[in-house]
This record gives sequence, structure tokens and C-alpha cells, in this order.
Amino acid sequence: MSGQSDQTQSIPDSVMEGVNRMPASQTAPTSEYGPRNRFLTKDKTVYQLLGGGRAADSALWRDKYLSGGTLFGSTAIWYLLEKSGYTFVTLTCNILMCVIVLLFVWSSIAALLHRAGPPVPELSLSESFVMNTANLIRIEVNKALHIARTVALGKDFKLFLLVVASLYVVSIVGSWFNLLTCVWIGIVWFHVVPFIFDKYEDVIDHHAQKASEAASVQYRKLDDAILRKIPRVPSMKKRM
Repeated sequence: MSGQSDQTQSIPDSVMEGVNRMPASQTAPTSEYGPRNRFLTKDKTVYQLLGGGRAADSALWRDKYLSGGTLFGSTAIWYLLEKSGYTFVTLTCNILMCVIVLLFVWSSIAALLHRAGPPVPELSLSESFVMNTANLIRIEVNKALHIARTVALGKDFKLFLLVVASLYVVSIVGSWFNLLTCVWIGIVWFHVVPFIFDKYEDVIDHHAQKASEAASVQYRKLDDAILRKIPRVPSMKKRM
């Protein structure tokens, strides 16, 4: 029995050792481009951009058991929903129904036998947690509305192109996969892209800056050739 328990305990350790041996999990060599002001992240680290806390630890694989558990759990749920034919609502309702029936039977039998019932904790949301969450959602929604208004009024042509391209890519990807698969892909990307960017930030930042400079040159050519020739409606102040 002790030999089997040792083998069971060695499974997650061997998985974590395999993750550590991956090229992306090793410390990135010193960049040939040298230290300088960041182009993509500016003065913040990737950990700070992700908000810190457990989510950032999971995305950057600082807590390998949390990251591995999140990926394994999301993959297992995705596989079960895809292969079983259940929808997310149906599976959730069935699981909750089984849990409620089990707890009810347990508590009834415990009352008849004069024993302690199931250890069900009292769960409640604090007012500060709800207010902070609502405030965070409000800030993000206001940012999205501001961007939408800027695009709708045509004040930023670059932002307009970026939004249109992003929506086009999302629509194409959404036609390939269902919502559940898109959510699972998002979870996998969340545990891959920030991790790789954090390890090789100097190289990625250098090439991103070069790409941005090339795009700016092409945009200036387009602006000089076409956009500036489009007649503009004079503003109200000028007409006054």
C-alpha cells in the first residue's frame, strides 16, 4: 500500500518536472537588444498588467499546481460536455440536483440517528466584494463604450481598423468553434501567451516595435494618398 501511495504522489511531481523541462519554462537568456523602455507593456510588468493575485500566478505558472489544475479541469469539463452531448446548463443542473438530493438524504438520516449533519458552510458575499466587483465591471464597460463612441464618430482611423479587424477575426473563429470550445481555447491561451511573453519579452517587444513602425509608415502613405482627399464636414464652431 505504501508503494502505491508513493507512486500516486510521484505522478503530479513528474508532471511538474516535465513542465519545468519545457523550453518555455526555462529562464530566457539575456536579450541581445538590451534593456530599454518597453514598447508593449511600458513601465509595468506582465504580472502587474494581469492584476496580480491568483489569476496572474496561474497565467504565469508561478503556482504550477494551480495552473496545471486549471488547465486539466477546464480540459476535462470541455471533453465531458463535448462527448456526452450535454449542454452546460443541463450538466450543471444535474450536478446540483444530485448534490442537493445527497445532502438532503444525509441530513435526514443524521437526524434520525442523532448524529451531526453534513458539514455545509454558510456562504455569503460581503458588501465590499460586491461593490468592488461592480465598480470594476463599470470601469471596463465605460472603457468599451468610450472606444465604441470614438470609433463611431470616426475620430481615430487606426482604432477603427483595429476594431474592425478584431471583430472580423472573432467572427471567423466563432464560425469554426462553438462557445464552449472558444472559452476553452481562451483559457489555454491565457496560460500560454502571457507565460511566453514574460519569458521572452525583450525579443517580442523589439519585433512588435518594428512592426508598429512599418504599419505607421503604411498608414501615413494611405493617409496622404486617400484619407486626406476625402472631403470633411466643417465643424459647428467653424460654421459659426
